[in-house]
Amino acid sequence: MSKAARRLLALLGLGLFLVAAAPAGAADAPPVKPFRIYMALWRGWEEAAQGFKDYFTNQNIPVELIIRDAGQDRSKLAEFVAEAKRLDVDLVFTWGTTVTEDMLGRYDDPDTNSHITKIPAVFAIVSQPLGGVVPSLTSSARNITGTTYLVPTETQVNLIQSYRPLKRLGVVYNPLERNSLVAIDELTAIGAKLGFTVATAAVDVEDGKPKPASIPAKVAALKTAGVDFLYIPPDTFLNVNRDILTGAALEMSIPTFAAGENPVLTSKALLGGVYRYYTVGQLTAYKAEQILVHKVKPQDIPIDAPKRLSIILNMAVVRQLGLYPPMKLLGLAEIVDPAEGKRK
Repeated sequence: MSKAARRLLALLGLGLFLVAAAPAGAADAPPVKPFRIYMALWRGWEEAAQGFKDYFTNQNIPVELIIRDAGQDRSKLAEFVAEAKRLDVDLVFTWGTTVTEDMLGRYDDPDTNSHITKIPAVFAIVSQPLGGVVPSLTSSARNITGTTYLVPTETQVNLIQSYRPLKRLGVVYNPLERNSLVAIDELTAIGAKLGFTVATAAVDVEDGKPKPASIPAKVAALKTAGVDFLYIPPDTFLNVNRDILTGAALEMSIPTFAAGENPVLTSKALLGGVYRYYTVGQLTAYKAEQILVHKVKPQDIPIDAPKRLSIILNMAVVRQLGLYPPMKLLGLAEIVDPAEGKRK
């Protein structure tokens, strides 16, 4: 065999080795198995759920979302618990206080039969997680973590007072909603310290359900009581009926402050100091990534809120009330103007 022939065979042999040793191309690689996430919602798909979903898309993390909506029917939550266990999903996402407490249990009663305890879980849009689903915001001491979404009550009060000095703050509330009762207690304590009083009016309850039709009369009672501002606490009932509530307040020339974004963005509340739902959803997804991808234990992930506070101002309501904000507050606010279809 000639020297040239031997060289050719050697090169061919090397070539065969390289082909055999080289990793398969992307086209030949098996698809990455997506993480299976069970999403339990309370009142349908909204911005927090969208932010949660978009995070995984933006981070190129493959997930399979199994979406279930209770439609504000608490009886469905036990079925969700059983289904999530049966499907043996990788993670559970719960939206709202009712869904979270019913599916994950309170920290002092995490029953393994009726609650999800072995599957890691993250929660979002829970108004008062501390003392409810978790004993501490530093660590849940359980197989769960999550996010907070309410701006501290004292910060909310400071925003109201930066707009208009307070002597009396009004609250229409749902007496069946624990979040509203906690908010009233906090506002009353802050008022005692800062020199304003809190006037409250509970909506009527009939057959175990709060009556939307009773809202305008409660607003009128607070008008008679001489409130300077109406505070809208975190409450699904009030959120669903926000047009009735904010419309009645506006008709009676009472400015309104909302603890959540929807009454300002999509109704007639004047002002809100919030962490945006979409951002809360994204932060919750980041915590889910730590659990699923980086194998961090949920109890080692603190429960916290987004870093950025959003001050939302409804300019159409400003004009109707003729109550214009100080320039300093105006410079910090996100301006929405539903009448003009504008957001700045």
